[in-house]
Amino acid sequence: MKVNSLPVLTSRAAPPGSHCPDTRPAGPPTPAAERRARQDIQTRLERRFPDVPAETLATTAAEAFAYFADARVRHYVPVLAFKRASRQLSAGFRTRADAGGAA
Repeated sequence: MKVNSLPVLTSRAAPPGSHCPDTRPAGPPTPAAERRARQDIQTRLERRFPDVPAETLATTAAEAFAYFADARVRHYVPVLAFKRASRQLSAGFRTRADAGGAA
């Protein structure tokens, strides 16, 4: 059985050990992009935790972003900050539920 294969385009091929050219971030996020990411995280947290006051969500999100303030790779900070804030808020709910159930 003969297998037909397409030629490899060497002009767009990434060097061994590097990322695919299409998925690499072009550069660090701009301050405007980081502000939009913070707003997006705030909105996502409001949808996920509708019973939590907005001030608490804002504080938790700010603390999560502050945790990653010194991160060298800024591209993933919004995702990591969202996960960290969500975990903190979920843990707060579990703690309150445990305390309420024991009383």
